[in-house]
Amino acid sequence: MTQELPEAFGFKKDDVVQMLVETSGLDADDNELTFPVGAVAIIDRIERLEGSQGIALTVAIEGKIVNVFDEGDGLPARRFFEPVLTKRDDSKRPLTLADVKDADTFTHAAFVHGEDSEGDHEIGDLQDLFRAAWGLMTEEQKVDFLFTDQAKAVLSAAGILAD
Repeated sequence: MTQELPEAFGFKKDDVVQMLVETSGLDADDNELTFPVGAVAIIDRIERLEGSQGIALTVAIEGKIVNVFDEGDGLPARRFFEPVLTKRDDSKRPLTLADVKDADTFTHAAFVHGEDSEGDHEIGDLQDLFRAAWGLMTEEQKVDFLFTDQAKAVLSAAGILAD
């Protein structure tokens, strides 16, 4: 019988981590994928397993594969991944899934990059993020975007939509 745990070894469910080892696994289409050291993952589940496996952390790597690391693999040593830390709130803390789901995390990152370097990096970062998000949208979502107040306001300001 397994027991779900809220945290273990300094990690919590939904923490964002960075892989310290190359990782491989099958994706949803049964294709073998390999990710290099530095791949980003999110802790999906922490549980105590029966037998010698002990505590296990299940991580979703790059949103493509899922791997399980347990005490039989050498945990709790941080041999496999480490927390991604954020100082967005003026204190170093683990980056979490809630942060990832908050658009302000990304706009803040672009702002900080612009402040720390040339100001045009903020605009370039925002353009890159927008294009990446656009590439993930369905055709219907792209059309629906036109009808948002924000999109209509920008298109009107540029003279693309007539007032």
